[in-house]
Amino acid sequence: MFKKIILTAILFLGITSIFSGCSLNNKNNQESNNAKIKVAASIFPIYDITKEIAGDKIDVNLILPPGASPHTFEVSASQIKNLQNTKLFFVNGQNLDSWVENISSSVSGSQTIDLSEVVDLQQLDENNPNHRPDEEDSGFDPHYWLNPKNVYAVSEEILNQLVVLSPEDEQYFLGNYNNFVNELQSKDTEWKDKMNSLLDKNIFVFHDAWGYFADSFDLTIVGTFEPFPGQEPTPKYLKELQTAVKENNIKTLFVEPQLSQSSIKTLASDLGVQIEVLDPLGGVEGRMSYIEMMDFNVNNVYGLLK
Repeated sequence: MFKKIILTAILFLGITSIFSGCSLNNKNNQESNNAKIKVAASIFPIYDITKEIAGDKIDVNLILPPGASPHTFEVSASQIKNLQNTKLFFVNGQNLDSWVENISSSVSGSQTIDLSEVVDLQQLDENNPNHRPDEEDSGFDPHYWLNPKNVYAVSEEILNQLVVLSPEDEQYFLGNYNNFVNELQSKDTEWKDKMNSLLDKNIFVFHDAWGYFADSFDLTIVGTFEPFPGQEPTPKYLKELQTAVKENNIKTLFVEPQLSQSSIKTLASDLGVQIEVLDPLGGVEGRMSYIEMMDFNVNNVYGLLK
């Protein structure tokens, strides 16, 4: 009798384990099926645009931490690990974010979308004697997102790629895309109206990143402290900058939060002018979207030149 009870108990436990195992497998399969498709964007402006269009249907990841500079950034081992299974990498291109290759090359089956291929690029000023091109310099200015005109093309390309990735969500993506573009068009009109009202349109910037922004709003860059990030101006070039500031009655030198400001602060002190911020990347408080970032920059320039 006792043996029969033990045998029955063992049988019961075995059957329970089988059903539990099946249930667990089914749960794991269901979770796997419900897992969101993963994509990544190299810099915050591209990340935000992708996030706006993807909504809650796609898992969008940012590679470059807010506050870091793409010119000096190095990918960590933990980032490579966390971005495994990523299907698409949206990159800015033109060697601004070539470090993405360190991640994408280790992700089997991933695809990299170079968004610089869908915009009209501006050539860098190769005649500037202080501009010593990096060995990976493409010859083109990679900061194209600072002109809203280019963002229309970028957002359309992101939309198209997301639809290919998840065709069942096409209408959802399209609705989000239209909302983003409509808001950007409205703000772009507002920004241009502000800038067009200015009589003084001369600005002095920190590094050679603001050509697209200046073109979009009909501004004139009269001086660039670092034509390429990390390049200190030569004594001769520094003297030319001082002359440009005085001749153009510049009252403000614009710096960038991602780059060292010590040298330009010395110049500002010597010239008796103030320092203010232009932020090309955003992703921090007050600039938590592409549109907020552009709004911040336009309002800073407008407020100081009006």
